Amino acid sequence: MIENVRIWFVRLSQREKILVGIAGLLLVGLVGYYAIVRPMVGAMESAEERYVDAVERQTRIEAKVAALQQPADMEATKFNGALDSFVSQSAGETGIAVASVTPQSDSRVNVVVKSAKPTALFGWLARIERQGIAVEALSVNPTSNQAVSATLTLRSQ
Repeated sequence: MIENVRIWFVRLSQREKILVGIAGLLLVGLVGYYAIVRPMVGAMESAEERYVDAVERQTRIEAKVAALQQPADMEATKFNGALDSFVSQSAGETGIAVASVTPQSDSRVNVVVKSAKPTALFGWLARIERQGIAVEALSVNPTSNQAVSATLTLRSQ
């Protein structure tokens, strides 16, 4: 087989040999690119994406661990004041639209939130817990556009 190719190549004119040589170089280049270079570049990009995802996951986990450890290190504070007005004001400052705040007693209120982003809602709850207001009951349901509605009972400690 190789001898037949050699004989065929020897019989070609000088111009044909140059053209066959150029075609061979192009073939080697294409095979090298699609068989070696392109898969390696794809593997490197994939590895970089996995690395970025892993770093983001680690950052989120570290933030959650720090948030979970924070209340244990802090002393509980006592809330003094009108609970219903404080809840309405702090929710409004956070950007949470409170549908109703119904006082149950001096130290307890029921709150209905029609729509809020989960991160905003739970961030707000964490902030008011640090200020001495405890979540006694919580019911969260999903709504449209990745938001939630919530019904909760809060009490001052």
